[in-house]
Formats: sequence, C-alpha cells, structure tokens
Amino acid sequence: MEERGPDQDEQLKSEIWKTLYEFFLDEHERHLESVADLGISPGDLKALMRLVPGRREPMRALADMWRCDASTVTWIVDRLEKQGLVERQTHETDRRVKVVVLSRRGKQLRTQLIDRFYQPPAVLSELSHTDLKTLHQLSTQLHPEAT
Repeated sequence: MEERGPDQDEQLKSEIWKTLYEFFLDEHERHLESVADLGISPGDLKALMRLVPGRREPMRALADMWRCDASTVTWIVDRLEKQGLVERQTHETDRRVKVVVLSRRGKQLRTQLIDRFYQPPAVLSELSHTDLKTLHQLSTQLHPEAT
C-alpha cells in the first residue's frame, strides 16, 4: 500500500485542480470563438444561457442572477432586444415592472448554443472506453447534481 502524507494529497489536489481549470478555460475560449461568428459577445452569451425559455424574468431578478447592477442589465437587454433575441414585456400584476423573455429567435439561438457547448471536446475521443468510464464516475462524484 502506498504511503502518503497530507502534504502529498494537497499537492496532488492542487495539480488536479490546475489541470482541470486550465482545461475548462481552454474550452471556454473555444466556445467564445465558436459563437463569435454568430455575432454573440461574451456578455450576450452569458445572458442567453441564463435565460430560461418560457420564463418571464423581471429586470431586477436578472441583475441578481447576472451579479451586476440594473444599468448593466438594461444595456445587455437593449443589445439582445436589438438583435431580436429577447422581448421586454409588462409584468402581469405590476405594470411598473418590466420582464424579459426570450423571443422565438432567442430560443432557437439558445438551443443552437447549447448543442454546440455540449459537444464533447475532441480530446475525449483519445481516451479509452475504460478511461471514459472512470472519468464519468469521478466527474459525477464531483458534481452529483448534474446526473
């Protein structure tokens, strides 16, 4: 049995996290490049991915969800609205409140983005079936809510 100490575990955890984090950053860059041809900025992308089709979100709730101030939400929604991706509507019980909903075009684009993002990175094709099963098992332990 291999002897190990707490320092070795900490070093191993650090190395694993660094490798995973760098991998995710590279993939995120790949995603940003893949949506640039659609005219989608990183801010637009974040907003579109957080909007749920069919859900009417008040502007204030978007500020909380996107962790920004109301003026930033207004700027982002203005951009998305000009592109025909979202619509502003009046809240059903409070006419002073504006809600944002994905337009039909916005829903279609969001679906297209999700399809692109959930395409496995090419590097996974280089792993054996056994390695893929092991990676799957470990990844579900890291994020059990995703299964």
